[in-house]
Amino acid sequence: MKKNFFYVLCFVFFFACSKKEIIDLGDFSGTNTIELLSNTKGMTYIGTVQVGHSSAGCTGCVDVGGTCMHVDCLGAGTACSSRIAMEITAEGDTCYYYATILNPDEFSCYNFFLMPNRSLYIKDSKGQFLNIPEQMAYKDEETGTFTFYDVFFSDRQVFENK
Repeated sequence: MKKNFFYVLCFVFFFACSKKEIIDLGDFSGTNTIELLSNTKGMTYIGTVQVGHSSAGCTGCVDVGGTCMHVDCLGAGTACSSRIAMEITAEGDTCYYYATILNPDEFSCYNFFLMPNRSLYIKDSKGQFLNIPEQMAYKDEETGTFTFYDVFFSDRQVFENK
């Protein structure tokens, strides 16, 4: 009886955590990769993420101090390669996490960051991805860090990284 209960519990947990639609894109290209540095306090990852586009390819603007303008290395695209170090922490009892950027000044010199959808391949993980949904992040005034919300793990690439 206990064994059946355990299998039912595992089944429910698996499907409760499968909330995002997964896009099958075939082989992963090797860009947008991170690696686990430590797993003590929270999971700390480091790597690179490609973001941004040229002003000629801009489909929208960002409000900077009341003025709409194009900002390089923000938003959709792969024009810029940014070094990223982040600590992943759980959001309570859900299957989602939040990512605190540990090197905010190296990641962006602005007080905001328009993060596009990204699936970051976790090196040496046997096919695991860290997925960050599109969002606008702002530097915390007290800590000076960016935080990305609703981050989740998957065994396949979820976002196209375009």
